[in-house]
Amino acid sequence: MIPNLCARCFDLLPRKDFPVQKCLFLILFLLVIPMPVLCAPAVTTESIEYDFGEVAQGDKVSYTFRFRNSGDDLLEISSVSSSCGCTAALLSSKRISAGDMGEIKATFDSSRFRGQVTKTITMKTNSPTHSQVQFKLKGVVKELLSLSTNRISWNWTKEKRTGESSVVIHNQSQQKIILQAATSTTPQVQATLDRLELSPGDKATLSVAGSMAQDEERLNGYLLISTDFEPMPQLRISVSGRILK
Repeated sequence: MIPNLCARCFDLLPRKDFPVQKCLFLILFLLVIPMPVLCAPAVTTESIEYDFGEVAQGDKVSYTFRFRNSGDDLLEISSVSSSCGCTAALLSSKRISAGDMGEIKATFDSSRFRGQVTKTITMKTNSPTHSQVQFKLKGVVKELLSLSTNRISWNWTKEKRTGESSVVIHNQSQQKIILQAATSTTPQVQATLDRLELSPGDKATLSVAGSMAQDEERLNGYLLISTDFEPMPQLRISVSGRILK
């Protein structure tokens, strides 16, 4: 093989009488020059999605996502963020050596959710091929103490500045639940419950009334109902009103 390489090298030279020994020396010199190695971190995940199935509203779901630095340089994690405040993400370390494992413990609080939910956790790294990695928690939240609506919105005219609405509270759990009287964060809204004790399957109706003075154009507040039901210690309903122009 060397004679063939030498012949090619010899043919490329401007002088036909270039010594073969110098050509061989040049080839050997090129062979022993260390070639640069491109080192970089990389991310290999065990899983990027966890389906927690069905949980009762108010339960907390925890899962640990594990990943490896499968590259040959230090993996540095600049940030870990979740799609909403309902999901906490705890990172084991911001610096993962080549070959080592890292973990993100995710905890989802289902208190204010119902039905199908998906929450995303985003990890940003210095890896050129995995600069951003997303992990997902998903599942179904089953309501045990439900509201027919958690938002009341009134649109009024300048002539009519009052409104009334009702919210049904349904006990879908297997225990009796005691409700406290509703409180409002704004004096413009008042609310009363027709009953405070709910046996399994029972419903209560919250009657809500709101009004605005002539010099006001918007109304915003919350109705809060405390309960003795541990998974849902408080119910919250947002209330808003505005004057149509």
